[in-house]
Amino acid sequence: MKLTDYIVEFLQRKGIHDFFGYQGTMIAHFVDSVEKNPQANNHSCYNEQGASFAACGYAQAKDGCACAYATSGPGAVNLLSGVANAYFDSLPVVFLTGQLNTYEYEGIPGLRQQGFQEIDIISMAKPVTKYCVQIREPEQIVEELNKAYHIATTGRKGPVLLDLPMNIQRSEVEHPVFDMEFPEDGEDAGTKESLEQNAQEAFRTICDALKEARRPVILMGHGVDSRESQTGLLKFAETYQIPVITSVLAKSVIPYDHPLNFGCIGGAYGHRYANMIANVKSDLLLCFGISLCTRQIGVKVHEFAKNARIIRVDIDPFSLKREIHENGENEETFCADTAEVIKLLKKAKLPEIGKEEEWPVICTEMKENLEAVDNQTPERYPNRMIASLSDCLSGTSAVAVDVGQHMVWSYQSFRNRRGQNLLFSGGHGAMGFALPAAIGAYYATGKPVACLCGDGAFQMNIQELQWVRRENIPIKMIVMNNGALGMIRHLQRDYFDCLFAGTTEGCGFSSCDFSKVAEAYGVKALRIPYDDTAELAPEFLEKDGPMLLEILMEHGTFAYPKTCLGEPIHNQQPYIPKEIYERLLAL
Repeated sequence: MKLTDYIVEFLQRKGIHDFFGYQGTMIAHFVDSVEKNPQANNHSCYNEQGASFAACGYAQAKDGCACAYATSGPGAVNLLSGVANAYFDSLPVVFLTGQLNTYEYEGIPGLRQQGFQEIDIISMAKPVTKYCVQIREPEQIVEELNKAYHIATTGRKGPVLLDLPMNIQRSEVEHPVFDMEFPEDGEDAGTKESLEQNAQEAFRTICDALKEARRPVILMGHGVDSRESQTGLLKFAETYQIPVITSVLAKSVIPYDHPLNFGCIGGAYGHRYANMIANVKSDLLLCFGISLCTRQIGVKVHEFAKNARIIRVDIDPFSLKREIHENGENEETFCADTAEVIKLLKKAKLPEIGKEEEWPVICTEMKENLEAVDNQTPERYPNRMIASLSDCLSGTSAVAVDVGQHMVWSYQSFRNRRGQNLLFSGGHGAMGFALPAAIGAYYATGKPVACLCGDGAFQMNIQELQWVRRENIPIKMIVMNNGALGMIRHLQRDYFDCLFAGTTEGCGFSSCDFSKVAEAYGVKALRIPYDDTAELAPEFLEKDGPMLLEILMEHGTFAYPKTCLGEPIHNQQPYIPKEIYERLLAL
C-alpha cells in the first residue's frame, strides 16, 4: 500500500472517518489518500488552529479518538494550541504534520533551517504530547502508528503527533498491520498489575470509609472518561443517595435537574452550594479523576475540606502528588483506572453504609437557599439569560463553550439535558475554541450542535464561518457581545484602578457587528439587545441550518459569585446575608 493510504485505512478502521485540516504541499499525499478512501471524509478549515480544535470537539463529543493534519512549518505550528488543549484535557487525538523530504536535510550542525517551511515540530510538540516522532524510514510507520494510537487511547488519554516527510508519505508499506499487540512484560506488566492491585485497594478503602461516613460526597472529574464509567458512578450515587459534585469539564455527565446534582466546584466561580458542601459540610470526599487544582479548590490548598477524609482515584500518578491536606493527613491516593474501581463499586453491596438519612435533604436545602441568594443578584442577569437560552438549545447534541465570562455563566447556569454534552477548553483555556469544537462535535454526533461565545473569543477563529457555510453545518452560534474582554476588565476594576488597557472600546479593544459579518459569509443572523432575548431568541433558534444570534450586553458585565483572593471558597461575593450563611453552616 502507499504509506498515506495505509494511515487513512488504519485510522478509519479505528472508527475515525472525519479528518480535519488544511491542504499544503508537504501534506498533499495524505490529503489525496483521505479523498480517495470511500470511508473517509475530508473537512477543510481556514486556519489550522480551527482544525485542531475541531478534532478536540470531535474527540470530546464522540468519546473516542480524532485526527487533524497540517502541512509543514507555519501549518504545523498553527496546530499547537489545539495539541496543547488535547494534552491538558486528556483528549485522544492523532495529529499528522507534513515535512520536507528527508534527502533535503543538510546534516550541518547549527543550521537554522534545512529548507523552505521546515521546522522542528517534534521538539516543539514534545511538552504537549504523550508521544511524537518523525518517520524517517517507510518501514517505521507500521509500528509507530500502532504505537501512537495505543498511547493516545490508553492510560490517561491524550494527543500524539507523527511528522511525515514528503518522500516517506509517497513510499510503500510492504506489510501493513492494523492491530498490533504490545507485549505486557517487564515494567509494563508490573504497571498493569500494580494498577489492578491499586483498584482493588481503592475499592476496599472506599467501602470501609462509607461505613463510617455520615456525609459523603462524590467529586467527579473528566478523568472518569468513558460514558460507561460515568453512568456507572452515577448509578452508584443513586443507589446509596450520595450527592455528586463535578468539575467544569464533567458538568454534562449529570443532567442539571438530577436530584443528586450539586453543581460544579470552583475556587473562584464555582456554585456556592458545591463549594460549601465540599469545603465545610462533607466528612468524606470520594474523588474520581479530578485534579483538585487551585482553580477548583482555591489557592489556600491546605484549607480545603479540613474536616473531611479525602480518597482520590486517578490514573495519573503525577496528579496525585498534589497534596491537599497538609502532609497528606487524612488523605489517601490510589493510582488506578477509575473505570476499574467503578466496576467494583457497581457490583458491591453496602448494607452498612453509614450515611445520615437526611444528608441529601440538607444538601438540597443549601442548594435552594443559595440559588435564591444568587437569583436576587441584579448583576447575574446573564446567568438568567443563559438558562433561558439553554431551553432553546435543548435539542442539540453538544454545546461548545468558549473562554471568558460567558464560560462562567454557562457552567453556572446552562440547563444541560441528559445526553447533551457541554464542551469546554479546560486546562488550556483557549479563546477561539468553541466554534471549531462545535463543528467537530457535529461530525462526531451527526446531530445539530451549538456554541456559546463572547465577542473577544469569537473573533479568534471567526474565519471558520466559511467552513460552517460551505458544509451547511446545523450549528446555532450565540455571541454575547459586551464590547469588552469582560473577565479581564473585572480584574482591572479590582486591581488596576480601572485602567482598562486592551479590554474596552477606546483602550485598545473593540468588537464588530457580528450579524453583518455572518451575513457576509452567507449565514443567517439576528442582532438583538439582551432584554429581548426571551422574546426573540426561541423563534430564531428553532430554524434549520446554521444561525448566528448576536446579543448586545451591557458594557460592564460581571461574573458572580466570585471568591475574593484569600477568602474561603464557600464565602463568595456578593456575600451571603449573615443570617442565611450562619444557618446553613449550622445544618
